[in-house]
Amino acid sequence: MNIQKLLKEAQKAQKKAAEVQERLEKTVVTGSAQGLVEVDANGHGRILAVRLKPEALKEDLEGLEDLILVAIQDAQRKAHELSEKEMSRELGGVGQMLGGLL
Repeated sequence: MNIQKLLKEAQKAQKKAAEVQERLEKTVVTGSAQGLVEVDANGHGRILAVRLKPEALKEDLEGLEDLILVAIQDAQRKAHELSEKEMSRELGGVGQMLGGLL
């Protein structure tokens, strides 16, 4: 493979990666903890919203904090899995490498 062709392929991969990143910015995943706390995050793991069911307020403070933390971690895990899946689907092995860099 000559260098020009390699550069063209790299540019295509970079463009696809940017498109995936744009989609991830607009995609929302929801994490939850025992159905009492829900957290929305975008495909990059940025937290967008936190919702508490009234029953969650019956927990002691430490319990409520734990529920919020679990819901955040669940949302971020889902965002990470979505990101890896999308990058892999669009770019194959190159996508996983680029996903780690972006």
